Amino acid sequence: MTLSLKEISIALLMPVTLFSGSANADPALYLKPTYYDGGHKNIAFFAAFGGSSHSIWVLDICNELGRRGHNVLDREERKDDADEQTRFGKHYAHVKTVSVGPMNFHPSSIGDSSKLREENPTTFITRAFEMFHLNFERDYTFTRNYFIDHEIDTAICDHFADSCVEAATSLNIPYIITSSMEITKDSDTPYTHNNIMHLVEPTTEFESLYTRFYQEFILPAEFMRVLYPFLKKLNERKAAIGIDAKMIDQSTKWQNALKLVNNIHGFNTPRPMGPLVEQVGPIMPKHYNPLTESLKAYLDAHERIAYVAFGQMATPCKTDIKLILTSLLESIERGFLDGFIWATVHARELFPETITTSSGNIYHTESMSNGTDPNARLVSWAPQTAILMHPSTHLFVSHGGLGSWYESMYAGKRMIMFPFFGDQPSNSHIIEQSGLGAILKYDDSYEKALDVFKRVALDEDGEISGNVKRTQALAQIRSEHSVMRGVDAVEEVAYTHKNGILPHRTSANRRMSFIKANNIDIYAILVVLLSATVGSIVYIAVKLWSFLSSVDAQIKKRKDLFGDDALSFEMTCSYGQD
Repeated sequence: MTLSLKEISIALLMPVTLFSGSANADPALYLKPTYYDGGHKNIAFFAAFGGSSHSIWVLDICNELGRRGHNVLDREERKDDADEQTRFGKHYAHVKTVSVGPMNFHPSSIGDSSKLREENPTTFITRAFEMFHLNFERDYTFTRNYFIDHEIDTAICDHFADSCVEAATSLNIPYIITSSMEITKDSDTPYTHNNIMHLVEPTTEFESLYTRFYQEFILPAEFMRVLYPFLKKLNERKAAIGIDAKMIDQSTKWQNALKLVNNIHGFNTPRPMGPLVEQVGPIMPKHYNPLTESLKAYLDAHERIAYVAFGQMATPCKTDIKLILTSLLESIERGFLDGFIWATVHARELFPETITTSSGNIYHTESMSNGTDPNARLVSWAPQTAILMHPSTHLFVSHGGLGSWYESMYAGKRMIMFPFFGDQPSNSHIIEQSGLGAILKYDDSYEKALDVFKRVALDEDGEISGNVKRTQALAQIRSEHSVMRGVDAVEEVAYTHKNGILPHRTSANRRMSFIKANNIDIYAILVVLLSATVGSIVYIAVKLWSFLSSVDAQIKKRKDLFGDDALSFEMTCSYGQD
């Protein structure tokens, strides 16, 4: 008798089913955590600057903490024209958002890309530091009183929120530093760049000897020369309100704090990291605004759309806009693309009235704004995630912000990068080196810019699409439980710290001298032993050579005095005596 494949499968599955049934008959015990038995925690998050990339992913963590029963408070500065920063917390049911006060800052004060290029990078960074600390006294006083009044157990501080760190330190409250990139020494290596001074190339792999020497020794000195007056004045301001301020770098100040990083290998440069660096990324919103009816109709009518957006802070100058806009229109004319959507944000008034392509066609930007152009759309705001998720969106022209990169990869869209400042140049190089797209440079010719669009849009060898597909899987896999990883890390700090320190994450080298921790002493002993051994060998060799040389000299001397016959006679006599 023969059995069919289906019958064999059923026969094989029966014992498993019977076993499973018998197992279910005896209910298993379930491990239940007890760390909540002592009560839930009061947790506060403070972000003062930087927009959504500094707030939303942390608020996702905070909301889940609130869902678990903790009392979570979000303190944000707001802008004068609208509650720009505080609005991020309004959509979270388990987070209470409180405004510290007006930010007194608008992205336009940064300037467009042309002004940024004219400014020395160290001067720009100093200006940024001044903006971060513009309301320091107010923010510190408010935050410290808030921590006291609400009996905060754990503080979560954005890496720009110095007032939060100082307030938590003054009250001996454990705090967590949040960032979208690894910016401290415990995540640095000699071959990577994570210092704000040089965030152009992510590693030293493609840098010349001169560039590496300059960035390692000369640039830090120049940076401190420019920044020192501001730091000195800031310490004086801190001392005036009772803070024991010291001139120390952030890595030293944050040495006992957990660094919560919304990143993951594949979107940063892989390297070993310390135990106080926790990568939880990519955390990205799982709910997003839908397409408007007009945008949906436009996308549905096209097949190869380019989406252009540069975030909330970056503003392209007129020259940049003309370069990108011309390249887009040329790409449509040559069939690389069949349309584009550009979210102009603050830059609409910088657009030219017309663009003339190499074919002689003239395009009016007004028709792109009012929707009468069949292939081009200029909008002040766009539902970015919804556009990227639409199948007609073919590529993303971006500034290189990490949040935009996450969304693009999650949606499986290739990228053309046009970076401005901060981590954007470094991110752009990683994207290009990973084969996910290409960098469009502001000083590229129109021909070269068009070639960039052609190469990325057509992807003739399929290399880009293959790399994007792999990275899409990485982004989707790692983002599935990313918020939970962040929540667990915050609870770990809240429930396991000892006077603000995490003993179980403190590496042994922190309890040793630098010499012992780096084995300098035993290497020194090895060098001494090797030196002594080599020295002894050299000494013996020199002595032996000296002895042999003296013997040889005596022989030559006798030859010179008595000749070869005398020497032979002497040797014969010697043998005869034997």
